Amino acid sequence: MPTIMIGEFSEGHLLKTARDTARKKILNSTILDDEAEDRIPKFDEKELNLGRVLGRGGFCVVKEITKINLNDETQSKRASIKKLDDEHHIYNIIQDRKFMSTHCIRSGRDYRYAIKILQDSSRKDPQTFVSGVVDLAIEAKFLSVVRHPNIIKMRGMASMEDAFTNARFFVVLDRLYDILTTRVQKWKKSQITGFKKLLDRKGKRKLAFWVERLTVAYDLACALKYMHDLRIVYRDVKPDNIGFDVRGDVKIFDLGLAKELCCAKDYGDGTYQLTGDTGSPRYMAPEVAQEKPYNERCDCYSFSILLWQILQMDTPFEGYTVSMFNKRVVAGGARPKCPEKWPKFITDLLRKGWGPLAQRPSMTDISIALREEINRVSDNEVNEILDISRKSEMSMHAAKYAV
Repeated sequence: MPTIMIGEFSEGHLLKTARDTARKKILNSTILDDEAEDRIPKFDEKELNLGRVLGRGGFCVVKEITKINLNDETQSKRASIKKLDDEHHIYNIIQDRKFMSTHCIRSGRDYRYAIKILQDSSRKDPQTFVSGVVDLAIEAKFLSVVRHPNIIKMRGMASMEDAFTNARFFVVLDRLYDILTTRVQKWKKSQITGFKKLLDRKGKRKLAFWVERLTVAYDLACALKYMHDLRIVYRDVKPDNIGFDVRGDVKIFDLGLAKELCCAKDYGDGTYQLTGDTGSPRYMAPEVAQEKPYNERCDCYSFSILLWQILQMDTPFEGYTVSMFNKRVVAGGARPKCPEKWPKFITDLLRKGWGPLAQRPSMTDISIALREEINRVSDNEVNEILDISRKSEMSMHAAKYAV
């Protein structure tokens, strides 16, 4: 076969570089487990029929999987597998190759799984290519061991050997039907066009709307707390990395920038030697942007900016140029303005969360505080409204994607 060149380097040389880089990044890991990775179902790319593009990131593309055609050895056994309809049961059981091939289609054109794979544009530049391979391989390793209801589940993957031999490595994930970026836009639109009118005379609709958004934030806080308890810093908190599944449950995805703290140099003061300028600038903690030592509480800063966005339903620092952002936010300490009508609890939590690194609350503190606020403002009637709202959204999404 002819040698594939990417820029001035051969693909083989770049894959070796990617393998060595990935190994260094996870050296001394205490949680990554080869046995757990081995238990993840493995697929050949030819076994997967792919549909439309669901999304693109910096390095990868996500496509729906419309059909799984197992090889001859297992294909004949499919007929004996019972078809299940309980989404809660399906989501929580261990899924093997045979199960996935039978349950790939939920109904009509509503598909259960998606594939994440390096996109063609990432194969044109050597540095981009290596970074993409490394991020996807590391994400697969983390997803093989993390288990949390608000972190996306990896259902299958190519052999890890494929990541560093032919660059056709991929992961199979539960498909998501919305991301927080568009959900915030929908919230804002519904607030303007009458979503809050229901029971507005009693104030219940407004309260339910507030609790709904707090609940999404609480679920995200719990997922980040879980990662921090494992000594994993996520480093890429932003609305484009947060989705909703068919049941309406919120999910963090894209762990390509995640880092286990025990794999980094400890300075002895609670901070670590970690790569700077990592993540999305709008949500990036100042110490990360300035390439200073940091720790898992960089995620607390990012989460606080995101929490403001969820509650305000506006984009933080919108209209800022790069130079303006660096001068006012990174160096100058400017932060989003909290409306006076917000509870003091929220404004205090936000200001602490996006304050100096050493003074920030942990994700444990933040999740406890959000839970207490939800309990304080909730009542049975509000909870009933939320249940109806979520069921309506689920029905809406199911109808939309069954067309």
